[in-house]
Amino acid sequence: MKSIKHICLFIALVSSVLISNAQSFKKGSFLLSISEGSTRANYSTSNNFTHSMVNSDMDGVRDPLFIEYGISNKWGIGLSTGNDLFNVDSKKFYGFNTENNKPLSVKTSEFTFDLNYHLFSSKRTDFSLYGSIGSFGVSYSEKVGNANYTYQSKGGIVRVGGKLRYYFWKRLGVMAMYSLYSANSSPVIRPTISEAPNYSTQIKGSAFEFGLCFRFF
Repeated sequence: MKSIKHICLFIALVSSVLISNAQSFKKGSFLLSISEGSTRANYSTSNNFTHSMVNSDMDGVRDPLFIEYGISNKWGIGLSTGNDLFNVDSKKFYGFNTENNKPLSVKTSEFTFDLNYHLFSSKRTDFSLYGSIGSFGVSYSEKVGNANYTYQSKGGIVRVGGKLRYYFWKRLGVMAMYSLYSANSSPVIRPTISEAPNYSTQIKGSAFEFGLCFRFF
């Protein structure tokens, strides 16, 4: 339901501003965007010893950064990097109990190559669709008594979505963004207690973000 509301809100934002015919994005444009937002995801882990899997829908927070360069008046290439934060049940997903059974704080990281197609660009408004592919990681570090649980996994991520930018000044503006993503990772560092199982992590979901954008050229 939240994803449907996010899609409707994003479409409404796009529809409300597609009314001009000048261009804010063109060949040679260089864009920097910083945003924060939320993600609704299906979070799952697989025990690589028993091949059992658990999953659950949950909310997380996002904090990404994007750069983009215009290779034509419609196409742009870029890079993005960011983190998502989730609070998960450590016993359910990774096979150990935290102190006082508090939620386990898990951080994801991604670094992707982005391809953007700008469907509409006016003097103040720019709307684009994009696809991303790149590296993905999941990590946590938790101390339980005298035991330290350190986990790190690596893999890949694909993401598709749309970005809407509105420039209230010549170069500075605001951005709204909606995306769908799928990510998988396998452990490179498993919990340091030998009895702890070896887990892979898979996350699929959607993200809705707001932030600032700056156009250098």
